[in-house]
Amino acid sequence: MKKIIYYWAIYGIIELLTYILLFRWIGFWPLLLFQIASTAFGIFIIKRLWRAITQNMREGKIISPYLLDTVCFILAGILLVIPGIITSLCGLLLFLPFIRSWMKPRINRWLEQRMNQGNFTYFDMR
Repeated sequence: MKKIIYYWAIYGIIELLTYILLFRWIGFWPLLLFQIASTAFGIFIIKRLWRAITQNMREGKIISPYLLDTVCFILAGILLVIPGIITSLCGLLLFLPFIRSWMKPRINRWLEQRMNQGNFTYFDMR
């Protein structure tokens, strides 16, 4: 538990320093506009793709490369919504195909482990 607190503290300090440097470099209004635009884009991505992923899961489709792309895009949207320059840049990086191809096997392994252990919870919202 202490490691998580340390990681969050280090992340917060790095994010704060990034904000200060960018504030001095590009100014307040462009920085604010970037945050608003990244949050709006993240919300748009999440809303649009969440429907697709829940429909595929409801239909019982297996984890396919298309579905893993959707999971990567949802993760990118979540990272874009979280306030911060570093999380926004990580979210934008997930739109690059070679980053997604690196992430997909790891996400697939994680999902398979969760399903095999019985730790996977599915809520039917009908």
